[in-house]
Amino acid sequence: MIAARKVAWTLCTLAHLAAPAVGGAVATTMLVACADETDPQTWVKRLDDPKQRTAAIKRLRQFFDDELAKANKDRDNANVQALLAKIADPLTKTYLAGGLTDQTRKDLIKFLADMRDPRASAALTKALTDFDPGKNDDDVKASLLAIKAMAQGGKKLDPSLVQALWTAFAKLRASSKSGPYLARDIQDAVLAVRDPSWAVAAVQKIGEPVDPKNESSSKDQFYWQFVSIQLIGQLKPKEAIKPLVTIVVAPTKEALRPPAKAALLRMAVDAEPVLLRALDGSDPDFAKLETKENYPDKSYIAIVSDALAAIGRPAGRNAVLAALEKADNDTNRTVIGQAIYWFPRDPKVVEAFTSAYNKTSAESAVGLLGGVSARGALARVSANFFDPKLTDWLLKEVVAAGKLEKELAEAIRLPALESAIRLMTPDQVKAVGEAVAKDGTDREKGMFKLAKEAVDKCVLDVPCYLKLLDEPIPSNVGTANMKFVKAAWMAAIRGDDATRDELVKRLDKIRDPGTRLAVTEAILYLSPKGSASTADALEKVIKGDEDAGNTNQANASISTVALSLRSRAL
Repeated sequence: MIAARKVAWTLCTLAHLAAPAVGGAVATTMLVACADETDPQTWVKRLDDPKQRTAAIKRLRQFFDDELAKANKDRDNANVQALLAKIADPLTKTYLAGGLTDQTRKDLIKFLADMRDPRASAALTKALTDFDPGKNDDDVKASLLAIKAMAQGGKKLDPSLVQALWTAFAKLRASSKSGPYLARDIQDAVLAVRDPSWAVAAVQKIGEPVDPKNESSSKDQFYWQFVSIQLIGQLKPKEAIKPLVTIVVAPTKEALRPPAKAALLRMAVDAEPVLLRALDGSDPDFAKLETKENYPDKSYIAIVSDALAAIGRPAGRNAVLAALEKADNDTNRTVIGQAIYWFPRDPKVVEAFTSAYNKTSAESAVGLLGGVSARGALARVSANFFDPKLTDWLLKEVVAAGKLEKELAEAIRLPALESAIRLMTPDQVKAVGEAVAKDGTDREKGMFKLAKEAVDKCVLDVPCYLKLLDEPIPSNVGTANMKFVKAAWMAAIRGDDATRDELVKRLDKIRDPGTRLAVTEAILYLSPKGSASTADALEKVIKGDEDAGNTNQANASISTVALSLRSRAL
């Protein structure tokens, strides 16, 4: 660098000495050569010359990339910031002025976006304001990535940029050609910024009708409302609660129920009374949707009960158990019965569950669950009560199912055996083993063998079961994880608050989705009073995966459990 500056200085000196003799255009050309090519200011000046502008942008980009590399990509590094102080404003003005070729414009906005610097906000704002789907998608994408990064980095965004982001979001049609290219980036940017000023617009969005018969319109509305629901879950405006419950009971918005339920969980205390009014139909606005035409089998009762069960509070529990007792069809009995294990452990809940099971027909298949056997679905979820007393009951149901046709029998018998395997204590191993040998398939026999290994090794010793979870766990290989699933179950059956905390410590290291889910379910069971600190720890696991770019099928359940634990703790 020093040598280059010395050569440039020498050439400049010679040019000045020669200028009086040669004069005119030749002298001017020689004096231009005196510019210090290693100084960013030299290239900043060339931005004003249309003929040199593209080259200047590229050279300034090189300055930035080199400085960033030296700083190990730390944009807050003093040297990087010193460079940005010189180049950010003039480059932004160049973008705002226009008159660039398409490629130069795209290169420039990407450069400005990569700065992650508020001084480039005007350019990012322009790119979003000028959003014309299919024409400047690359400009918008670059701007979105910058906004997300700045928001996550804690940088204050210009109000105009915030407004432009929402405008671009509202303009994007998920059904258009630009939809797949930009939808996720706009969603990520909106949720990263989550500006409170958007709350009113978001509530308005989720109240808009969805026409299932219009494919394009339905796709667009689903996208806008899905993102708006997620945003509402972050901002928690109380005025959104009734529109969210409306989504839960609206037959045309079935696909939006899961995110709406999650958003309601974030506002559990205020949401519960509104859900209760939807459950009993006392609110005329909900009653208009809960008609025989929309719900011939009154399944809205089960749908609302599911949300109340996740909230897991006493008022909701009492109302849901009353609804289960009054249920007059197997659909509601089965769906509500599947949901109530989310309530904190209570003998009344288990009794209500077995009563509902006994009222269902052995031949019933529940359409709301995709045609699954009613009793089979309930038998499968029975393990989530973590009550070993249910083991003997399950084995009796296995025997009773033998009186049915083979297909109907297996739909009940096999899930009942799996639940019995999860619940069995050392004194029940022999009976479960005999039932599995007689009525189980190779799958259940394999599960029993692995679960028995865990029980034989640890018996009733909780620390032993916890230590098992520290061993390498086979991932996504059939039922090969059953020894570890059983370890989580026994830790829950025999454990306490300290056990729960030990399970939480291990969750992040457990990559197998089935075992991770089992540990999460054990944590829920061991937290009847809820726990904000446990919820924090669970959400930290999810964030760690997101930051590392990892995906895990169990994380959706972890998120719901975390929200439920917060609700219980309130």
